[in-house]
Amino acid sequence: MEDQLVEEYHVLVLGALKKCHVTSFHPMFEDYLQIARWVLADAHRTFIKDGKSMDSFHNYVFQRIYWKITDEIRKELTYKDRLQTGEDDELFRDLPDTKQEDLIEINELLEKCQTILTENEKLFLEEAYVHELSITAIARKHHVSRQTVYNWRDKVALKTITFFEK
Repeated sequence: MEDQLVEEYHVLVLGALKKCHVTSFHPMFEDYLQIARWVLADAHRTFIKDGKSMDSFHNYVFQRIYWKITDEIRKELTYKDRLQTGEDDELFRDLPDTKQEDLIEINELLEKCQTILTENEKLFLEEAYVHELSITAIARKHHVSRQTVYNWRDKVALKTITFFEK
């Protein structure tokens, strides 16, 4: 009975899957096709049990399949997001835990780079990383243009890269 039902409504099932952007090339196509067939059989049983007219069955089952597949896709995406978030958490374990540790690392970096940086570049590092000022705030505080502060920042980046490559 259910095999006959699946054959009879195969095109409708594929149409509902297509509306969900699930085609035969989708990696989860077989899984979603099976779920859609279960929904079809369940909806048919419900229709028969409730004694409803089969005139509206096509629209009803199409919508049920669409909703179920959409829910399954959403669950899969949520699961993948959680997996990715879990991996990212492992990356953040190596980062300093406190602001005090951040300041110690910044001061160590300043000491190492003391010989290669100009006074303005040292000033930029201190204002940006120790005092956490924005580019605009640093420019206002020292009465220079933002472009000048951007130049300091770029030169610091270049010098530290070449310094640590040695």
